[in-house]
Amino acid sequence: MLNTTTPSVLEKIQNWPSAESKAWVETLLEKGISSYGISAVVMYGSIARNVRYCADVDLLIIYPGKKPKIYPPIDVDVRMYEAGAVEGLIRDGNEVIGWAIRFGILLYEQNFYWSDISRRWKNHLPLPSPVEAEKRSERARSLLEDLEKIGDEDAINEQLTTMLTQLGRANLIRSGIFPASRPELPNQLREIGETKIANKLSKLLSLRKIT
Repeated sequence: MLNTTTPSVLEKIQNWPSAESKAWVETLLEKGISSYGISAVVMYGSIARNVRYCADVDLLIIYPGKKPKIYPPIDVDVRMYEAGAVEGLIRDGNEVIGWAIRFGILLYEQNFYWSDISRRWKNHLPLPSPVEAEKRSERARSLLEDLEKIGDEDAINEQLTTMLTQLGRANLIRSGIFPASRPELPNQLREIGETKIANKLSKLLSLRKIT
């Protein structure tokens, strides 16, 4: 079998951010794959986990050769990597590909490409860089200071969420734990004793669900 698709997997996903995002993914799998020559499509992030709220759909697309031109709706975030670069990125601790191997849902693959990658890497997958997570947290903190001067409460909460998310991820990675999806971070952080960050992040995530 050259191509493998798993449309039944989509039927089990209950937390689509919109009907448009679901329809776009279904169309990509049903009609668009063959024209792009894609090696694999993997769903990752919150939508791939059993969480109550999902703001967008995260898709990892691996392609051979020329990068395909794909135009998703606003609530579908597509990350694309060339097939020849994937294993080097895994060795370097690429967080998107690593997360997809550890937690992702395979939607499509050609010639068992993703199954082979996952089999060879899943038991010795490098952790992402805690330093990079700390840098992202610091950038969010700097933006937060500017927003506090303006007084934009929604933007403040968004940046604070980003700052705490990245700080929490850094703490988990330094503890040897691979961070799961954002809604799962508070519980992971409590398990390593980071209760203060966990409680603040949990409260902010609850506000996002309400708004």
